[in-house]
Amino acid sequence: MYFPEFSPTSKVWVYTASRLLTNDEQKFIADEMHLFLKSWAAHGNDLKADGILTHDQFIVLVVDESIADASGCSIDSSVKFIKTIGTALNVDFFDRLNLVIEKDGIFKRSHISDLNKYSDWNVFNPMVTDLIGLRTNWKQEVTKSPFL
Repeated sequence: MYFPEFSPTSKVWVYTASRLLTNDEQKFIADEMHLFLKSWAAHGNDLKADGILTHDQFIVLVVDESIADASGCSIDSSVKFIKTIGTALNVDFFDRLNLVIEKDGIFKRSHISDLNKYSDWNVFNPMVTDLIGLRTNWKQEVTKSPFL
């Protein structure tokens, strides 16, 4: 279960890399994410926040808004952080039209318009916005996803 110490209503952001990340890139992201999360704040208030890099391609950030809400400025700083990571690694984390699909542990990318060709696969929904959604609806059958 993702982030078990956080409220299920915690705010979540999922960023998908445009390609698989190497081990060195993953270490770089983990180190940079650790530094970012230590200082992430909203209007001077520390956020209860965490993040993970998973499946060699997803960055997931979470903020427990039962403690303090993420403000517009704090959200902007997280987007800037992800853009900085992307620039440093030459990776696009903001392409929402090419989705990650999975079947039997094999991952690939599919343009949203081609998902109907993969009806027996699962798709990762990068549009989940809260922790309960991440836990229950992030990976779902293509035929049950909002993309068809």
